[in-house]
Amino acid sequence: MPLSGRHISKSAQAGIIFAVGMLGLGLTSWPAIAQQLSGGARIYFEKGGCNQCHGTNGDGVGDDAREHGANFRESALDKETMVMIISCGVPGTNMPYFEKFSYTDDRCYGMTAADAGTDKPQAPITTFLAKRDISAVADYILETFVGKGPVTPGAEKPAQPPPAAH
Repeated sequence: MPLSGRHISKSAQAGIIFAVGMLGLGLTSWPAIAQQLSGGARIYFEKGGCNQCHGTNGDGVGDDAREHGANFRESALDKETMVMIISCGVPGTNMPYFEKFSYTDDRCYGMTAADAGTDKPQAPITTFLAKRDISAVADYILETFVGKGPVTPGAEKPAQPPPAAH
């Protein structure tokens, strides 16, 4: 779809059509849509600090040179699994859990903290995330990185959120 001489991806076209449809039905407002579209990126780069281990391009080469995470670009995870991993972390690895009440009952892989023992993931270095934030960052990861294949040298990096106002 041309837009002032530029082409936008089919997924972006679908998002725009969805957003316009939602506005037309009166189900949401434009600021709410814009916040949701940018919310996942903000969480990835700021609140969750996901880029520190998974990288700006989601390729597992962390922006912190000491850290390496899963390569989302080679992943085939679905949203339910992505939400579970973000919420509960991955036992026995460096992937932390971001849901505050993980492992207080058996919501995470059917395990409590006692069941996980020393394999229980660590709490996040940054902050715990609300369920809506976990869902938003999962959507961002799925849309931006999952199944996209290797990063092409010189390819444009995903847009990072604007700097926080001080």
